Amino acid sequence: MENRGRKKYQQLDDEALTRLAKQGENPAFDILLGRYRSLIKRYLLSLIVDPNAAEDILQDTFIKVYTSIHQYRQEASFKGWLFVIARNSWKNYLRSHQYLSRIDQNKDIYDLDIASEQSPENALIQQQQSKLLRIAIDALPIKQRTTLSLRIDRQLPFANIADAMQCSLSTAKANHYYGVKTVGRMIAA
Repeated sequence: MENRGRKKYQQLDDEALTRLAKQGENPAFDILLGRYRSLIKRYLLSLIVDPNAAEDILQDTFIKVYTSIHQYRQEASFKGWLFVIARNSWKNYLRSHQYLSRIDQNKDIYDLDIASEQSPENALIQQQQSKLLRIAIDALPIKQRTTLSLRIDRQLPFANIADAMQCSLSTAKANHYYGVKTVGRMIAA
């Protein structure tokens, strides 16, 4: 009997499932999250290389979705809303673990590019900004470039960057600081 009910839910689209989930139908909620679990997990693994951290962020994302499903307005797709929550959970995780890069003026460039949820113009602008940023980083001296890459791409704390580059913690922080400053000037020009 329960399997038949579950099959009935699996036939429904995201819009119908979110309506049912808002009404407290847990099987609808389970089916909805099950559809996107592997996609969100792959996305998180692309952001942070630690599978345990990605799983923690995934669980945090699903808890947030469960507790705030009543706030979901069906103006945007559920998938897009879910990705925004996952991205915010990732950022919160990084903040709480002191991973965040200090390139604040360019932070949106590192956000998720949900091409299917963006207008083509916005996706193109974001792609161009990402290319510009990558070109600026690639033009840095090797020590600054390496430090920024380890900090941004791998989300490594400065202590790990110092170990990887075989330098002091203050040198790693200085390389990062001057790299960020130089990239900011290059992009502003």
